[in-house]
Amino acid sequence: LIDRGDFGVGTSSRSSRLIHGGLRYLEQFEWGLVFEALRERRILLRIAPHLVHPLPFVVPVYRGDRVPRWKLAAGLTLYGVLAAGGNVPRPRMLSKAGLLALEPNLRSLGLRGGGLYYDAQCDDARLVIATILGHGGLAANYVEATGLVLEDGKVRGAELLDHLTGEGATVRARVVINATGPWTDRFRRLEDPDARPLLRPTRGSHVMIRRNRVG
Repeated sequence: LIDRGDFGVGTSSRSSRLIHGGLRYLEQFEWGLVFEALRERRILLRIAPHLVHPLPFVVPVYRGDRVPRWKLAAGLTLYGVLAAGGNVPRPRMLSKAGLLALEPNLRSLGLRGGGLYYDAQCDDARLVIATILGHGGLAANYVEATGLVLEDGKVRGAELLDHLTGEGATVRARVVINATGPWTDRFRRLEDPDARPLLRPTRGSHVMIRRNRVG
């Protein structure tokens, strides 16, 4: 296993570190994504409870919102059914008073109530290291694959560059796995410079607010 940077410094640390079940995919009827995400969440909560913990979310509903209260209730109910046995509390709907009791700084004008549900959050760097240590083999960070060894049209290894020492090496293997996330297509072009993209990158935006401003 090689990583051109430090372990976990890429996608793992450039996110909100959520282990989520894909609640928002229910609205698009992406059942496969929801089942896959809930299965992964269930596994991680079971095998690494010291690194993955339940995290509550409050969803307020205001008069005129795109998602009305009944639709949120239906979605959370279905989410709870699909996630049954997933090591987190079941979702529940809250009245206006119940929601304000949890989050008193919410704007009360037009508030119709809301929902409370749970996903999970991880200690990302420790989870990455635990995964590496738990599967044996050799691992090296700051080592980049700069080329691939091709024989008879098949990938049989990789050309490596150690960014700490400047030394290069060739490693041969029966199987080479491209686990580079958003850099997948860039890595594929080491084999075929004209490879058509497989990914359509997306970006999520998160607003971070100091806890003492929210409650």
